[in-house]
Amino acid sequence: MIDAFYHPGWAATTADTFGDQESWRQDPQRARAMRFFDQGGNKPVTKPATAEESNQELIDNNVELAIFQASLYYQAERSELESRVQEHVDIMKQFPGRYEHAGTILPPRQGPASFWDLMENPRILEEHKEKYGIRGVHILPAPYGTPANDKWFYPLYAKCVELDLFVFTYIGMPGPLWPTYPNYPLHLDDVALAFPDLTIVGHHIGDPWVGMMAHLAAKHENLYICTSAWSPKRYPKELLEFMGGRWHAQPGADKVIFGTDYPLINLTKAVTDARNLDLPDEVLEKFMYSNMKGILDRQDARR
Repeated sequence: MIDAFYHPGWAATTADTFGDQESWRQDPQRARAMRFFDQGGNKPVTKPATAEESNQELIDNNVELAIFQASLYYQAERSELESRVQEHVDIMKQFPGRYEHAGTILPPRQGPASFWDLMENPRILEEHKEKYGIRGVHILPAPYGTPANDKWFYPLYAKCVELDLFVFTYIGMPGPLWPTYPNYPLHLDDVALAFPDLTIVGHHIGDPWVGMMAHLAAKHENLYICTSAWSPKRYPKELLEFMGGRWHAQPGADKVIFGTDYPLINLTKAVTDARNLDLPDEVLEKFMYSNMKGILDRQDARR
C-alpha cells in the first residue's frame, strides 16, 4: 500500500522542521487541531519517533511507499521553505525507495491574495524539482486566506503542468482556527476546468462538502480525493458510497486515495482500519495503492 499524505514524526526539535510538536501547541490557531489527535484512553498514541522508528512502522504495516507533504502555514523566509524540503531529502537518503515527496511554496508575502512577483513560487518549484526531485506541491488555501481558484495560484498551476507536478490542496473545514471559505471544494471546479492536464488531489476529504467533492472528482478526469486526517472508521457515508459505486458512470474506486497525515493520525490504527473497511478487495486495492501509484507511474512515463 501507499500512504499518500505523510510527515516526519514528532521527534523533531526545531521550528524549522514539521515534527516540532511544541510549535503546534504554542500556536493558538493550530493548537485547536491538536486536541483532535491527542489520543487517550484505549486509543493508540503516536509517540515521538526517530526516522528509523517511523520507517520501521511503515515496514511493519506493509506500506511500500509514503509521500511526504511539505507545509508552510504562515509568511516565511526562503530558508524556512528550504529546510522543510531538506528535512524530507535527509530522510529519503537514509531509506532509498521508501519515500517520495511534495514540496510547498511561500505563502502570499503581503497577506491574502497579494500580487507581488507571482513568478517567485513557479521559479522555486523549478529549482526544487531539479535540486530535490519533488513530485508535486502542497498548497494550503485556508491558512493563506486565498481560495484555490484565486488568480494568485494560476502561474503556479501552469508551472506544475509544465513540470508534470501534482498538486495536493487542503479542502474542507479546517481543524485549526483558519478561515473556512478558502477551503471550499467548489473552487477546484474552476481550477480543473482551467488546467485539465493538472493532477489535483484534495486532501482531508472536503467535509462537510464530501458529496460535492465526490461529484467534482467524478466530473474531472485528473481530480482526486485523499482521506488524510480522517480515521477510516469515521469516513462519511457519502465517501464510502462513492468508493463502492459510481456517479455519472465514473467509478468512485478510481478517484479516492489513502493517506493518514501521520503523525497527527496513528499510522498502524489507520492502516488496519482501512484494510477492514466493508468494501470489495478490488476497491481497497485501488484506494490503498493503485490510484496513487498510477499518478506516479504516469509522471515516470512522461519523463
